[in-house]
Amino acid sequence: MSDQSPLMAAATAQYDAYRLDELPRALQRDSLDYYYLSVYPSLAEMRVFGPGDGPPYPATVANAYIHVPFCSGVCDFCSYYLVAVNPQRRAAIRRYLEQLKAEFDFHAHHTTLDITYLYFGGGTPSLIPPDALDGLLSFLSDRRYLNRGALGTLELHPEFFADEAAATRFLDTLKHYGIGRVSVGYQVSDETLLRDTKRRHAASFLNKAMALLRARGFLVNLDLMYGLAGQSLGSWETTLADAIAFAPDSISTYFLFVNQGTGLHERVRRGRVSLPAHRHLQTQHIMAQLALSAAGYHELPNDFWARGTGDPATFRPERLPSATVTLPTGPGAYGYYGHTQLANVFDLAEYERRMADGRSPLWRGRHLSAEESLHRDVMFSLKNDPFIDCSLFRTAYNTGPLERFPAIFEKLVALDLVEVSGERIYLTPKGRLGVEEIAGLFRHPAIRAVEDEPGATALLAKHNFAPTYPSVVW
Repeated sequence: MSDQSPLMAAATAQYDAYRLDELPRALQRDSLDYYYLSVYPSLAEMRVFGPGDGPPYPATVANAYIHVPFCSGVCDFCSYYLVAVNPQRRAAIRRYLEQLKAEFDFHAHHTTLDITYLYFGGGTPSLIPPDALDGLLSFLSDRRYLNRGALGTLELHPEFFADEAAATRFLDTLKHYGIGRVSVGYQVSDETLLRDTKRRHAASFLNKAMALLRARGFLVNLDLMYGLAGQSLGSWETTLADAIAFAPDSISTYFLFVNQGTGLHERVRRGRVSLPAHRHLQTQHIMAQLALSAAGYHELPNDFWARGTGDPATFRPERLPSATVTLPTGPGAYGYYGHTQLANVFDLAEYERRMADGRSPLWRGRHLSAEESLHRDVMFSLKNDPFIDCSLFRTAYNTGPLERFPAIFEKLVALDLVEVSGERIYLTPKGRLGVEEIAGLFRHPAIRAVEDEPGATALLAKHNFAPTYPSVVW
């Protein structure tokens, strides 16, 4: 008799029906090669930017990302740029926020800041003291950098909810300035996994946290992780059920990636940790698809689930990803504008020196040619849009993805990973299980790692979000 639950059994059967074991090696997901598509080209594929090397600023900036490079500790899998601080002693964070104000003033000399969407990531943005947060947001508002109708999102670590009075002041400050959405790093319900990954919290915080957030009218996203070492199907099912029971507005499911320089990568390299096999981790992925769909969540479109949004099949991309402008602020921040992938310095002391001297915080970047931009637009359209709209490509590039990459799409259709309907290219449910791997097929062959900075090898390796899939696909 099988000890699988109905959800596990259904996901296992779906894995076999999809014949995922027969996919080419480069399309089979694993933590060591996996590339979470948020930056392209990667950090190592950018070159050092000197004074004047950055792209021309856009006339107006409406979207900004603030990187808060501080945490109370370092999770075993984390490869983001951060500095560990004592949560009770946050003078370094206050000092950093003053430098951040100087950075916004620097940008305002070159463009009109009319920020309608502000995202606080990290690190742990919720480590900012409530009064310091108010000081930053009031500065942005008084300078009219922050639009009066601005929206925003801030990432919250579960430790945030330990001090309810401070959390309440923090949340009230966010709402006062229009930031009404938070993303909570719940990750898993399994206390053993939380301890093994050095998450520094228990799962039991969520009941009080959701009550506090709902009472103040916040939209809530929960982050969940699958593919962790030692994470059983049963453990993952419990996490999914617990998350769904709290009815957050959205749920993001993240597959574990293991970058060089992290504690987990070293343990895997030494054979102390075994990562799950493809069958196991993709069964977890399918379990999420089945459970979240059954609970009324729509996938919008890949690994992000929301309720109350309507059918994503009715959505239509309004522009190509290369038309997006995101201003990076803070050390360790990525951004994109002027057909250029950008990264600020990954060094808090260097960032402080540059802000004191009134210099640009940009460290590395890559200007993309029209051909390179086309490749990038295909990658990010697959990842972030409900479908690829070929008509947008024809307007921008005088060619479409099907004409430019006929052999790749022919094979993807044969593998039931994409389907074509007129001017639209959709990922199938099977294809959504490997969106990053599929997107990786469209990397531009001329974009490679740049050997331009002696001494930065270890830093680039740790923070370099780039695929290492086999070059031979079929």
